[in-house]
Amino acid sequence: MIYYIAHWDWILLQSRSDIVKSLSNKFQFVGITPLEKNKNQLTDYVEILNWKINRQRLIDIRGLINLRNKIKNLKKTDTIHIFTLKTLILFLISTLLLKKQTYTIASVTGLGYLFSKTKFAQILRVILRPVIKRSINKNIDVLIFQNELNKDIFIEYSKFKNRIEIIEGSGLNTSEIKIKSVFNKKTKVIFVGRLLKEKGIFEYLKIAKSFSDSDDIEFYVAGEIDGGNKSSINKQELDVLKQQVIYLGNIDIPNELFKYDLLINPSHHEGFSRVVLEGAYAGLFCLANDIPGTRNIIKNLDCGFVVENNNVEEYIDLINKRQQIINNLDSNKVRDQIIQNYSVEAISNKFRKLYNKS
Repeated sequence: MIYYIAHWDWILLQSRSDIVKSLSNKFQFVGITPLEKNKNQLTDYVEILNWKINRQRLIDIRGLINLRNKIKNLKKTDTIHIFTLKTLILFLISTLLLKKQTYTIASVTGLGYLFSKTKFAQILRVILRPVIKRSINKNIDVLIFQNELNKDIFIEYSKFKNRIEIIEGSGLNTSEIKIKSVFNKKTKVIFVGRLLKEKGIFEYLKIAKSFSDSDDIEFYVAGEIDGGNKSSINKQELDVLKQQVIYLGNIDIPNELFKYDLLINPSHHEGFSRVVLEGAYAGLFCLANDIPGTRNIIKNLDCGFVVENNNVEEYIDLINKRQQIINNLDSNKVRDQIIQNYSVEAISNKFRKLYNKS
């Protein structure tokens, strides 16, 4: 049995459900996650064990005990696969006094808030480091990263000494994504993601503001506040956002992204941006902050441009040149490369090899 663990049920729905379905003829999967908004959609797992944890709290002691109770009796033949750095840290704390029994893999899909530049994050790194260093080599057999920089930073921080893998992406279900056929006469620009400062939402709003007097371009935002993240904008900031752009809330990305023309992803840090892959596959032209992972996507696929240091003026300049650069986009070639390297099938094959060696 393979146990997928995540501190948010959305994480086990996004792409992981597709991987579970892809590998179900070979393995059986159980999810361990809080059951929130997505509980009725997690249907590809044999079972979902409800991990009761308050995501709004930095450390929920009851949640840690609850996780400990769910994993302490797993069999030696079982495999655990942990998703996201936050879940990994919660797992390491909860297993401090447990004897290791299972083969355990962890996917660090991005370094997130813990490795941001805020003062609180810096203090938190200092507090957590002894716990992580003490527990990680005992409890984790394989660490998976999505880019080399994240790997180097975290290995130096944690002093992890076991097996390391680089797997770019989490698996894109390309069969679900609607394809763009023509560009709109009035260019539609979109930001898709949680409304976090670390995702670059304020940079995006600055870009949109500079085009407030333009009649041939519209700016959209798709996503919601994340109350469980200290980087999230608040309700008042959301109200201001709604006055500056067209706010969509959450959208059905595979079925709706093709309606737009240009995707902007000004995130400060990403493991390997899923939404840029989705945008590129749908046929959008992509502009993104020049960070590892995202840089690899755009340069390997030739689906847009990266912007050094998230320079707002450079974004504006590229948007003004959009007509001449969009004509050079070869979406068919982009899609072929995504299927070959970043699809659910491609990532599932890499996971299968890891599970077989467990």
